[in-house]
Amino acid sequence: MRQNKSDRASIGGVNVTYEVRGLNLDRLINFAKKKGFTLYDVKKYGNKRLIVSVSLKESKNFFAITKELCYNIKKVRENGVYYPLLKLYRSIGVVVGAIIITLTAVYLDGVILSVSYFGTGSIYHREVDEYLKSRGVKKYALFSDFSLSALEDEILSANDRLSFVSCKKVGSSLQVELALSKEPVQKLNSNIYSLCSDLAGVVEDIKVYRGTALVQKGQAVEKGQVLVDGYTEIKDQKVPTFVLAAVVLSCEKITEYRSNSGEDKENALIFAAEELDGATIISQSVFKRKVGEDYFYTIVTNYKKIISAG
Repeated sequence: MRQNKSDRASIGGVNVTYEVRGLNLDRLINFAKKKGFTLYDVKKYGNKRLIVSVSLKESKNFFAITKELCYNIKKVRENGVYYPLLKLYRSIGVVVGAIIITLTAVYLDGVILSVSYFGTGSIYHREVDEYLKSRGVKKYALFSDFSLSALEDEILSANDRLSFVSCKKVGSSLQVELALSKEPVQKLNSNIYSLCSDLAGVVEDIKVYRGTALVQKGQAVEKGQVLVDGYTEIKDQKVPTFVLAAVVLSCEKITEYRSNSGEDKENALIFAAEELDGATIISQSVFKRKVGEDYFYTIVTNYKKIISAG
């Protein structure tokens, strides 16, 4: 090992130490000095390995010319009197960057970046979209500027071809579910005093305009169970009233389809869908088994059903 003592002196600031490998390292040292580089702590290990430091200001250029001369160079470390300050400065930059990213994410979470529509009533999404824009609900609007539940009621009132509307905030997206009314528009039916479930399922959403809900979101219900009853409590007294409400149930139906073909999956899915009478299908799974010469397809369908009264 040989040390170049004339280059051992260090100056204030920040130095970058490199390891350089290659032949004729003296040529590199002399070339760097002629180019005006100041080298510190030059240490040669044998004929092919060199440890050398340069100032942070000169480090990029030194790295570049060394690569151009076909030497293998890699950064070892940074040091110097002001290195702790540099490290702190970089850390502050990272912290500030993280704070900015966090604040931006929090802000954008409260901003509508997209509006999407789904459900059987989504064929009217253009009309609903125009209505929302007239209310100021559009891209870059703030979620805090309006009430989602009030918005649902307004959309439903503005379009008599819809039987159900649900507005949900999912991240920065406003997701609007629209259910198409199956019946012609009729006058309000004030002769219904309870809303009962016509099938088993789990309550996904519930809206009560008249009456009292007897179930809540996430609750499993049975066929025939009363979901909304025809009364309102006023000063601890039950006052009879008609029911005006809608309940969304998440349900599962198992259907069996028989065929003489082992490649009849699509027809099996269509058959199962037709039995749901236009309900919104969420997912379907098919299981096939062969019995004798026939094939039996078992279809498990998860779907949404809207039950309404009034």
